[in-house]
Amino acid sequence: MTELSRRTFLSAVAAAGALPVVPGVVGTAAAAGAPAPELFGPAALTAAIVGMAVDGDTGYAVTRGQTPPKVVTVDLPSRSVTRIDRLQRGDGGWACTVSGGHVYVGTYPTPDLYRYDPAGGGVERLGTIGPSGGFVWCLATAPDGAVYAGTSPRCELWEFRPDTGVLRNLGRVATDAAYARVVAADETSVYVGTTPVRHVVAVDRATGAMRDIYPAELDRAGSIDAIVATGGRVIASTGGRLLDLAPDGSDHAVATAPDGPGMIDALTVTPSGELLAAARGTGALYRRVGDMLERVGAANAGDETRGIWLRDGSVLLGAGGSGLLWFHDLVTGDTGTVDLTDTDVAGPDLVQSIAYDGSAVNVGGHFYLTVHRPWDGVEPHRIRVAGEVKAMKPHDGRVLAALYPSGELISIDPATDGVSSMGLIGHNQQRPWELAMDAERGLLLVATAPSYGRLDGALTVVDLATGAMDVYVGVLPEQSVMSVTVHDGVAYLAGDTWGSGGATPTRKVAQVAAFDLDTRAVLWRTEPLAGQASLQHVEVYDGFLYGVYKRVSGTWFAMDLATRTVVRQGKLSGYGEICVHNDQVFAETNFGDYIYRLRSDHDAEQLAGPIATSWFTVPQLAFERGWTAWGVAGRQLARFDLHPRHRR
Repeated sequence: MTELSRRTFLSAVAAAGALPVVPGVVGTAAAAGAPAPELFGPAALTAAIVGMAVDGDTGYAVTRGQTPPKVVTVDLPSRSVTRIDRLQRGDGGWACTVSGGHVYVGTYPTPDLYRYDPAGGGVERLGTIGPSGGFVWCLATAPDGAVYAGTSPRCELWEFRPDTGVLRNLGRVATDAAYARVVAADETSVYVGTTPVRHVVAVDRATGAMRDIYPAELDRAGSIDAIVATGGRVIASTGGRLLDLAPDGSDHAVATAPDGPGMIDALTVTPSGELLAAARGTGALYRRVGDMLERVGAANAGDETRGIWLRDGSVLLGAGGSGLLWFHDLVTGDTGTVDLTDTDVAGPDLVQSIAYDGSAVNVGGHFYLTVHRPWDGVEPHRIRVAGEVKAMKPHDGRVLAALYPSGELISIDPATDGVSSMGLIGHNQQRPWELAMDAERGLLLVATAPSYGRLDGALTVVDLATGAMDVYVGVLPEQSVMSVTVHDGVAYLAGDTWGSGGATPTRKVAQVAAFDLDTRAVLWRTEPLAGQASLQHVEVYDGFLYGVYKRVSGTWFAMDLATRTVVRQGKLSGYGEICVHNDQVFAETNFGDYIYRLRSDHDAEQLAGPIATSWFTVPQLAFERGWTAWGVAGRQLARFDLHPRHRR
């Protein structure tokens, strides 16, 4: 961690107020007899961005994970942040564009469209263009200044005309896709690329008529990742290649790269008409030459690319999703960077995961693992990783972690900041949910959900001695694998019929499966409760399988494993994770965040809550040896005292 980032973290700690209780954190915890948690400042910091736009010598980035999002003004010649303003609400702004000197931003999980005035910092919410929980995924400016937006979950195209102030819905562009993911516009048409079913829909700006120009003979399963309209052509990246289309769909060509990037997530057209591209993960940079993509450099490997722009003739500016802005000279190969996490842009992150390894509390966030040792008076320490740390498991002095969106497994050495790859899960698995350890067999188990538009998740089994990785897709048919727990050589898995979104569920009821780790075979599957579509988490204790559902939220059960009969069920405040500690079964849930004790012979007992919401994934607890557990409250690292003496 640089000295500047240390000062940033400590100033955020001071601003948040380490140790004193945050108003509203205690809530009914006091009524339940539990003491207020100790607080230790921000659990994790982030300056992650998604949307970015450039206007001359000024860049505008919009944060994700900070509530409400920040609009960040960057002076590009000096490579410095000059202004930070806030939007009105939301967790992030995926989309950003400039029209007429104003900056337009689209947000989530309330899909609002904003207009930001750089001159005075004023923010105007122009309208909400979708249901709660939706996204404004993309924005583009047409040559005449009209602004176009693509949304989910209704895959709609919207238009805002600054000259008239009219905001209107142009309609759904595809009925079999949920995401209008990327958009470009020329003088006559708007071009919308969709996910997870590939369409490139040309929308006539005058009449609203729609026509899918994606070639019928090409595979439609997947995503359109970036799109530009230039020189009378429409160019889209999909599946790591470029698709060059006539605006009316009359002909097409495909350009590929010899090293086969998995995803090209940013395109730009230079003033001379040259097309440049950037690949996610590898950081490879390409120039299109005929039907080939010629590699011209690399920058910011392991990151997302949220936009690229050519400046000063040969310097390619890139916006990394981590908040790292990079400046790569295509002539000299030199690369300079500005990490927004080392500036005042950084703020408390919504937490992804937490683990206690006996010597430190490890908190997973966006692109960083934060290591805490507050009992030693040591300041938090950040270790950069290539994605979101969705799940962690301490092992043999290291922290094993699973990343989104790459599906990569990594091993982190907190003592040296070393990060090494254990491999990619692949098999269309994108979102890890949980890690479990079978110590007797030396196995690491990973529960994953598939990429968008798919239903079949997987159980991945990693031999920690050899590194061998086996991926069992569809072990729960047509369901994501949300949770895995191990007992006596059997892995118990929890399913979600909704998959990763974007696909229509084929099952109505979520299943639990028992998977033998010696024979690598499914022993049985069962549906614990009817009418429940999505399990979030399961845990085994004393012959019972405990589970909590996401749909219907907060429904919990205890199932006798010998008979596979549900012996107890009830309702919690929401869904989250279950853990066993000191012969007790605990659950922490969202929607107010509460901590409960579960028993197979008794209704759920509330131990603490409501707790200020802090989680991007689902609430978790990381216990020490006694009765204290680490968690998060109000985005601050928190230690909860859950000793039985506090129960009535």
